Order: sequence, then C-alpha cells, then structure tokens
Amino acid sequence: MQRESDKQGTAQDEHLRKEAKNLIKGSGSARPEHGGTDAEAAARPPRPARGMSPAEVARRAELSRHLPPSEFPADRRRLLAHLKSKGAPDSLVETISRLPEGKEFQTIGEIVREIGLTAPH
Repeated sequence: MQRESDKQGTAQDEHLRKEAKNLIKGSGSARPEHGGTDAEAAARPPRPARGMSPAEVARRAELSRHLPPSEFPADRRRLLAHLKSKGAPDSLVETISRLPEGKEFQTIGEIVREIGLTAPH
C-alpha cells in the first residue's frame, strides 16, 4: 500500500515521485521539460545577445575573462597595468589603450559601450 504525505498533498507527492523516477532513470535532470540534461545544455553553443554578432560576443567574453569585477572601478591606466601583469593578449591591451584617458569605468559594461560592442539603441 502506498502512503501519501500528510504535509504536501497528492499533487506535490506526484511531482516528487516523477522527479525521483527521472533521477533514477539517469536522465541527468530531475526536470527534463526544462531544457534537457546538463550535458546537452553544455553542448549547445551560446546564443549571441540581441544586436551583437558572435564575434562581438566572443570579444566581450574575452574582456570579461581578463578584467574581473574586482578590478573596478578603474581608469585606463589601471586596466592596462592589470592586463599587462596577467599576460593578456596584445589585441586586448591595444583595445583598452584606446579608451579615453582619465575616465573611470565602474563596470565591464561601460567599457563594452565605450569601445562600441553594443548595438545602437
């Protein structure tokens, strides 16, 4: 005889039973209706942001990899010093060197807008 939970009700019991069944079957996800397995999600290429080409998305990702949030706020001089100390690619150093001198940037988004990697609004 199967017993239902006194705390959650039959609908929640059924939901939990289905999640457990999916986990036992090895689907990789307790909620396959929300995008499939983790491996499938990792295999899908990232979708570019609206108005950005795949190359622009890759460029922004490169900026984010080499300029962590802990470096902000920062001006051009500080950003260049950080990039050079971490051995960032020359192309990235060159891009940052074109930023206006004396302007302090609060986020990577401000840099992205300054160098023109966003779609015009």
